[in-house]
Amino acid sequence: MQSKLNQAITLHPLFFDPVNKKALLIKKNGKEFVGYQEDRPGIIVTKDNEVIFSMYAPDAQSVEVSGVGGSMGKDRIVLEKDAEGYYTKKVSGIAPGFHYHDWYVDGVQVRNPIAPFCYGCFGAKNFFELPEPGQDFWFIKDVPHGDVQLHKYVSSVNGHMKSCYIYTPPTYQQGNKNYPVLYIMHGVGENETGWIWNGKLNFIMDNLIAEGKCREMIVVCCCNYAFCEGEQAVFYPGDFDSELTKDCIGYTDTHFRTISDRKHRAVAGLSLGSAQALLAAANHPDLFGALGIFSGVRTDEMKRLIVQNKEWPMERVFLGCGNGETELKEKQEKFLADCEEAGVPVTHKTYTGYHEWHVWRECLRDFAQLIFKNPEEDICTGSADNNQKVEWKEQVMSVEMLDQQTWREDMLFFDPIYKGLVFEVDQLGQPAGRYVDVAPGQQVTAPGTAVFRIPAKGARKVEVDLWGVGKYELIPETGDASTSEFWVGEVTGIEPGFHYYTCQVNGTTVVNPDAPAGYGSFRVVNFLEMPEEDFEEYRLSQVPHGTVHMQYYKSERTGRWKLCYVYTPPKYDENPEKRYPVLYLQHGGGEDEMGWLWQGKIAHIADNLLAKNEMKEMIIVMNTGYSFPEEGEYHPGFGAFLEEFPESGIGIIDRSFRTIPDREHRAMAGLSMGGMQTQKIVFKHPELFSAAGIFSGGLVVQDEEDDYRDVLLDKEKFKERFVLLFVACGTKEPFYEKTRENADRVLEAGVPIETFWDYGYHDWTFWRHCAVRFLRQLFV
Repeated sequence: MQSKLNQAITLHPLFFDPVNKKALLIKKNGKEFVGYQEDRPGIIVTKDNEVIFSMYAPDAQSVEVSGVGGSMGKDRIVLEKDAEGYYTKKVSGIAPGFHYHDWYVDGVQVRNPIAPFCYGCFGAKNFFELPEPGQDFWFIKDVPHGDVQLHKYVSSVNGHMKSCYIYTPPTYQQGNKNYPVLYIMHGVGENETGWIWNGKLNFIMDNLIAEGKCREMIVVCCCNYAFCEGEQAVFYPGDFDSELTKDCIGYTDTHFRTISDRKHRAVAGLSLGSAQALLAAANHPDLFGALGIFSGVRTDEMKRLIVQNKEWPMERVFLGCGNGETELKEKQEKFLADCEEAGVPVTHKTYTGYHEWHVWRECLRDFAQLIFKNPEEDICTGSADNNQKVEWKEQVMSVEMLDQQTWREDMLFFDPIYKGLVFEVDQLGQPAGRYVDVAPGQQVTAPGTAVFRIPAKGARKVEVDLWGVGKYELIPETGDASTSEFWVGEVTGIEPGFHYYTCQVNGTTVVNPDAPAGYGSFRVVNFLEMPEEDFEEYRLSQVPHGTVHMQYYKSERTGRWKLCYVYTPPKYDENPEKRYPVLYLQHGGGEDEMGWLWQGKIAHIADNLLAKNEMKEMIIVMNTGYSFPEEGEYHPGFGAFLEEFPESGIGIIDRSFRTIPDREHRAMAGLSMGGMQTQKIVFKHPELFSAAGIFSGGLVVQDEEDDYRDVLLDKEKFKERFVLLFVACGTKEPFYEKTRENADRVLEAGVPIETFWDYGYHDWTFWRHCAVRFLRQLFV
């Protein structure tokens, strides 16, 4: 059963609303269906703020959990094995907060695939939320929601394409006024996902704006690494100061309606990000008028800022930290006194906690209420043609770098870095850690060949199970099993394309934290990209990029919040009068709303096809295909999604985006389970759709549930219903013969469906090709 707690507590980047289910074959009314049963999640937070830890490890001798310090501490919690092969324990007394944590199987540190994941400590990391009673400022609430958009720009510092999350307030799409901008940065070992997914920044801003407690503003969440090849960086991870002030601000000023002067531009950050924010404010007093320092301070830069205040007065300097950060608190209090003496407007606050996300959320909440306090100044500075915008011109990238980023990107990190940090301090006692290169968790070394590298010090046995290929034993990288930090192994004969794989440590399935990860088979799982040399459409390219939006809405069937990703084409914002057709694109069973975006690379595919004028401009919506109301009778295999989607999923898109809201300009497609859902929905709702695509989802003409012969075997009725019905199946799929037999029956009746049969399995490699074929024919 899904948690009844606020969904901000249970969400994570790889699944917004985890369903805690697993698929199985069930019988109902004498018929067999693929259905669902409850599955045990790795973390359950109870209404009494107890935490139930669980990990499936039937072959393990012991399983333990520990925090990484801070409010949870580092003491290991010993779990107990039950009859079902899980190690589990209910624990009370953990302090409220956001908690990174580690799991240990037979003493080996691992990641639990059935627990929530985010990016932290330079890799995929388990975490859980334990809310402070009475504190809900970061919850998702029934208030107007701003738009969170994923954008890409090229760094002029290191030539990489970078991703940033940009929050625009709820009214941004309703008019043409300009807005102030806050640039906010993450800490060391984290990335651009941190402030949205760990910090819940968008919900904090939504709630503050709804309560009238802060100005409406744009917030840009950067990825503040700018390492150059061979650079021996100390403390600062490359020259991100230049990237921020040239590329990130320039991109934002070019693509958004900003009030681009220092009084309407603020910079903030946590930990390392606070030092980078302070450096930017000190180096560029002409650009920033407000500064937020969360759990950090740097002596030289702070002194410069104070000296410059006479010429460049700050609207506000905010200092905040956890009350457990005693040394840092003392340093901030010293600079508080220095700022007050120099007449710098300054605020200092401490919060319950240490160096952790629940402290930084409170910092953001209070800082946001202190900045951009003079709206009357907008009268003279808020025009779209003000002359203080940062000029921006995109750098040209190499094809080699674009390909490298294609193979490495995932939901948790768009442009992964492979670094470790050696902690050191300078002569002033300030952090001066050195960044050192580390090998990634997987590398393609030749066509068909990959090397896997998994941290598992002290393990007895480590294996990689490449789905559909085989299971391979790894060996200690150095020394013996007791001393080697990593286990490695080479696998050959891997076909081009996308490959899920699981890792086993002493027989227990775990996640490799140093390799790309997605959501598949109802758990977090690693994946490998083996380049398809003759398939260009799915690659990251330097062409005009569309925008991916995070759209929240409530299900009328379950009452729960849902998240869908919405792709709008590159020219969407250029002409506010133009409207677009819409494709609703569904994932398969065991996956979720982010599958098409990150495993399917649908945004790259659309960008590339549009750049070559090989598809029509359209909006693409990727929704989660699960809906499980607590009451009522619904389809055993699809839950209430067949009813929920037409009721809730279409109207929100027509209200939030410039769609052409009629059946002729609306299509639905999906893979596997999503293809089955597509056929059922489009045939039941001809008033909503005129086109459909079924990828590896079979083609039903008549079965125990449905009879579509009146349409599929009647040419005239079919033409009344459909402009396009596209059916595809890989020749290596188990139901290829049946799908083709049904399609041939339809074609023999003179009904003009479009078919695509090609070498392929039931996997993302084939579905990407399906998407390319389908998009080229849609809305033409």
